[in-house]
Amino acid sequence: MNYITAVITVRSGSQRVKNKNLKKFNKKNLLIYKIKKLKKVKHINEIIVNTDAEEAIDIAKFYKVRFWKREKY
Repeated sequence: MNYITAVITVRSGSQRVKNKNLKKFNKKNLLIYKIKKLKKVKHINEIIVNTDAEEAIDIAKFYKVRFWKREKY
């Protein structure tokens, strides 16, 4: 069986909608919905949040998924 890693990219400086993954959408933000959905996929072995936003890192830690802090640019 293959090892599958899901990567969620969260950029705080989005050009059209700033912090779109961290904005509230029906009581939670989009990042939380994405993490919860991916955790239900049985063939995904690992989830990584790739971000420059501290709030996204805190969410990743809370939901016990890995994160990669990237540069702002």
